[in-house]
Amino acid sequence: MKVATQNITVGHNPRRFFDPSEMEDLKNSIESIGLLQPVVLKDKGDGNFLLIAGERRLRAWREIYGEDSEIPATIPDDQDIDVEVASLVENTLRADMSPTEESRAAYALVMRLKGDMDEACRLLGWKPEFLKRRLALQACHPDVAQALDERKILLGHAELLATIGKEKQQKALGSVIGKNISVADLKKSINNIAQELASAIFDKTDCATCQYNSDQQSSLFAETVDSGRCTGVNCFSEKTKEELQLRASKLESKYPVVKLVSAENEGTYTPVGAETVGDEAFVACQACANFGAGVSESPASLGEVSEGLCFDLACNQKKVAAFAASNKPAPQPQTATTVSSAAGSTHTTASSQKTQEKTVRSDKIMPSGSLITYRRNAWNVAAKKFIIENDPEIATAIIITAVTTKNVANAKITEAAKAIFGNSPSVSDVWNTACPEAKAEKKHGQIRQALAYAIVMALEQQPFREIMESLGVRLADYWQINEEFLALLTKNDLELLATEIALPTTPKMFSGRKADCISEIMLAEGKGFDFKGIVPQVMSLN
Repeated sequence: MKVATQNITVGHNPRRFFDPSEMEDLKNSIESIGLLQPVVLKDKGDGNFLLIAGERRLRAWREIYGEDSEIPATIPDDQDIDVEVASLVENTLRADMSPTEESRAAYALVMRLKGDMDEACRLLGWKPEFLKRRLALQACHPDVAQALDERKILLGHAELLATIGKEKQQKALGSVIGKNISVADLKKSINNIAQELASAIFDKTDCATCQYNSDQQSSLFAETVDSGRCTGVNCFSEKTKEELQLRASKLESKYPVVKLVSAENEGTYTPVGAETVGDEAFVACQACANFGAGVSESPASLGEVSEGLCFDLACNQKKVAAFAASNKPAPQPQTATTVSSAAGSTHTTASSQKTQEKTVRSDKIMPSGSLITYRRNAWNVAAKKFIIENDPEIATAIIITAVTTKNVANAKITEAAKAIFGNSPSVSDVWNTACPEAKAEKKHGQIRQALAYAIVMALEQQPFREIMESLGVRLADYWQINEEFLALLTKNDLELLATEIALPTTPKMFSGRKADCISEIMLAEGKGFDFKGIVPQVMSLN
């Protein structure tokens, strides 16, 4: 039969994009050989009809013959048919639909079926996995979906963009189209900004099923970033801030001042203790309104708590100077000794004694917050290398000691395992090397070493120092003065350091900029001075 096109109403169609060249081909076909497949309609009973299938054919026919023409049509015998369901299924089965058009159709169909995904799969002839993948594209920003509809981007682009927040998709889409960025390069870019979940300091319970978890995304998309990452950068940042605030709030009942500290406010606080200001002054410090603690916002030490900080540097400097003056030793007279030579001549020399180790002791350089962090990291590296180099039973001893004395809070187990093995091992990897049957394997001991290293990294200063001393770890075996260390000192500190380590100085060593001073100091090693074995007092754990 034929129906007047003006009496046909177009119903719901998930197809948004009608390719102009494809439409032109369809028009040419209709003009040449006619309409091979009639449109499918539902009779509304009032002389009007609802279109079930064939919108492209209807559009082409109207453009050729006008609104007053009649188009070949088929009307199903079952007039109780659900037009929307029929339209969704018919259009979705068309091979030329884009993935996002399929996504919209599948979502509408599932909603129409009240969430019955099994029935949707049956009607569409799709496997459940494919249906889930298409539904996952609903996370695309409308502009991204339109770009895929119009074939301006590939499915891989859309899948990757769907893994980040919609507010970021628009900006990224502009770059992808404007700069013709490939799927591989887009994947690298998103991978670079994604956060490693292993580094999160907050509770990750909800992350296991989150859409921004790359492990979840890998079950939905062919293109995803690396495993164990979070692409919800804003969410990750907000949860991190909340955790930092929570840790800070837990300290507020203990200290009058609690701040979030980072590289931006370094130099506004300093550690204070009996070793820097004396026992009596330190008692007064603890009652001061400027005595407190800090929670680190710096990536290298994120979430770490530093207690016993002074936020009044002027007062602290006075107390440090007073304590240093009160402990300054009285000058000792030099003892002259006459030594006879084989030739009978004599000469006088000051009494001296060479130490077996070149570790230097001095209380003159006061460490900044960044230097304290650097120092601890250097000691952590020394501890790791010591643990790896020695028998795994040493690691067992560390674990037993720490557990017995309850010094195991916040141990970075996953981070330590990655440092020992070179990557983040899976549960099966660890079980295969940690189970009793694998006791003879090298990795069985490495598991204990990783646990011991995690505990050591998490120890507070005093227990850390005690364990290092008990193990006999010497920083000089794993570290020596370098440019990174020198950059953390002030220009005045550099002069104090040169005096402390008996470094031969040059006329211009301290006359220029700090960077020039550092270069001159480092050049001294090439001129016969040996930094090996020298550990300045400021790098000591005492």
